[in-house]
Amino acid sequence: MTLFKEEKLYRIEIISKCEVLGLKESFFGAPYPSIDNIRKGNFGYIPVGTKGWVMKKWGKPYFLPNQNQEGLDLFVPADQPIVLIPYHKIKDRYKKL
Repeated sequence: MTLFKEEKLYRIEIISKCEVLGLKESFFGAPYPSIDNIRKGNFGYIPVGTKGWVMKKWGKPYFLPNQNQEGLDLFVPADQPIVLIPYHKIKDRYKKL
């Protein structure tokens, strides 16, 4: 059954800051951000230069960031280093590699 198949479509690099979650969501679902990142307006955003894959899972497109990159702590929970970001959050904010 193709619905449960996971397929990597193409590699990308983020070229424009993408909002993933707001502060309200972060306080309930992820570790607290540092005060410095809140002041700079970085927490909850995928930073420019982040690389990963656009992939299809459960019949929908997602962004899967590469592990061990600088800046992942701004949008990925510390206890869950592998996370799928809905495609609409990164649409038109990346370039194919």
